[in-house]
Amino acid sequence: MPKQLVLYMSRGDEDSFLRQLRSTGDVVILPSGSPTSEFAPVSALPDPTEDEATRKFWLQKTTVSLPLVTEYASEKNGYVIDGFQSPVVEFLRPWAVSNVMLAGGIRADMNYLDNDKQDLVQKPADFRNWFDSMQNWIRKNFKHLTLLTYVGPGAEKFSEDGGLFH
Repeated sequence: MPKQLVLYMSRGDEDSFLRQLRSTGDVVILPSGSPTSEFAPVSALPDPTEDEATRKFWLQKTTVSLPLVTEYASEKNGYVIDGFQSPVVEFLRPWAVSNVMLAGGIRADMNYLDNDKQDLVQKPADFRNWFDSMQNWIRKNFKHLTLLTYVGPGAEKFSEDGGLFH
């Protein structure tokens, strides 16, 4: 069963979140697609737009013992990361269109298919603990809106100034 949180974040909220993640030194941000099976880390995120390439990224803790699994996607004319098999967290960035902020979030599968055992097994404890630490940081620093939805301080100000969440 995947774990996830829905997030409303301003660019400043996003920067704080990513700075916290990167502070350990073993976290990289990977793009949603690549022309080769090698995914080069992204140093700076572009402004989010309707284009998925500016909004969907993968967070990877490089010290987790599972390999990054990629596959060729002909419809994308390139390679994509298999989030189910890989030790990654999907990071969908929220973005604002005029006065409406569309939700983003984090999501990760906690199991993967072990080919040797031909069975579903849990991803390593260090991966699960890392995701839990991400959730805990968000719960501590963001406002709880609904069951799995959190709002960063900058997004909260966006709402107070008349912005709408969608």
